[in-house]
Amino acid sequence: MIPISGCDPEINVVSIGAKILKKMAEENSSLDAILSDCSSELKVSIDHVILSLDWLFSIKAIDFNGTEVFINEA
Repeated sequence: MIPISGCDPEINVVSIGAKILKKMAEENSSLDAILSDCSSELKVSIDHVILSLDWLFSIKAIDFNGTEVFINEA
Protein backbone atom coordinates (compact mmCIF):
# COMPACT_ATOMS: atom_id res chain seq x y z
CA MET A 1 0.00 0.00 0.00
CA ILE A 2 2.81 2.43 0.77
CA PRO A 3 5.30 2.92 -2.02
CA ILE A 4 8.78 2.36 -0.62
CA SER A 5 10.83 2.98 -3.71
CA GLY A 6 11.66 6.52 -4.73
CA CYS A 7 9.80 8.34 -1.98
CA ASP A 8 10.49 9.54 1.53
CA PRO A 9 8.91 7.12 4.02
CA GLU A 10 8.33 9.99 6.45
CA ILE A 11 6.13 11.84 3.96
CA ASN A 12 3.17 9.53 3.53
CA VAL A 13 -0.33 9.54 4.93
CA VAL A 14 0.32 6.62 7.28
CA SER A 15 3.38 8.17 8.92
CA ILE A 16 1.92 11.67 9.10
CA GLY A 17 -1.45 10.29 10.22
CA ALA A 18 0.22 8.42 13.08
CA LYS A 19 1.96 11.61 14.20
CA ILE A 20 -1.32 13.54 14.00
CA LEU A 21 -3.08 10.89 16.12
CA LYS A 22 -0.26 11.01 18.69
CA LYS A 23 -0.53 14.81 18.88
CA MET A 24 -4.32 14.62 19.20
CA ALA A 25 -4.02 12.05 21.99
CA GLU A 26 -1.66 14.31 23.93
CA GLU A 27 -3.75 17.47 23.67
CA ASN A 28 -7.16 18.60 22.48
CA SER A 29 -6.59 20.31 19.19
CA SER A 30 -8.76 22.37 16.92
CA LEU A 31 -8.58 21.77 13.21
CA ASP A 32 -6.71 25.05 12.73
CA ALA A 33 -4.13 24.06 15.36
CA ILE A 34 -3.63 20.64 13.78
CA LEU A 35 -3.14 22.14 10.35
CA SER A 36 -0.65 24.79 11.42
CA ASP A 37 1.19 22.88 14.17
CA CYS A 38 1.57 19.61 12.31
CA SER A 39 2.68 21.32 9.14
CA SER A 40 5.44 23.24 10.91
CA GLU A 41 6.47 20.48 13.35
CA LEU A 42 6.59 17.75 10.71
CA LYS A 43 8.02 20.08 8.07
CA VAL A 44 5.45 19.01 5.48
CA SER A 45 3.02 21.05 3.44
CA ILE A 46 -0.50 21.70 4.64
CA ASP A 47 -1.64 19.59 1.69
CA HIS A 48 0.13 16.58 3.22
CA VAL A 49 -1.59 17.22 6.56
CA ILE A 50 -5.00 17.60 4.89
CA LEU A 51 -4.47 14.42 2.88
CA SER A 52 -3.47 12.58 6.08
CA LEU A 53 -6.55 13.90 7.91
CA ASP A 54 -8.69 12.79 4.97
CA TRP A 55 -7.15 9.32 5.15
CA LEU A 56 -7.71 9.14 8.92
CA PHE A 57 -11.35 10.18 8.38
CA SER A 58 -11.76 7.61 5.60
CA ILE A 59 -10.63 4.77 7.85
CA LYS A 60 -12.86 6.17 10.63
CA ALA A 61 -9.93 6.84 12.96
CA ILE A 62 -11.10 10.42 13.50
CA ASP A 63 -14.34 12.37 13.35
CA PHE A 64 -15.02 16.04 12.69
CA ASN A 65 -17.82 18.24 14.08
CA GLY A 66 -17.16 21.38 12.05
CA THR A 67 -14.47 22.95 14.22
CA GLU A 68 -12.84 20.18 16.24
CA VAL A 69 -11.33 16.86 15.30
CA PHE A 70 -11.85 13.87 17.59
CA ILE A 71 -10.21 10.46 17.79
CA ASN A 72 -12.80 7.72 17.36
CA GLU A 73 -12.42 5.26 20.19
CA ALA A 74 -13.38 1.74 19.29
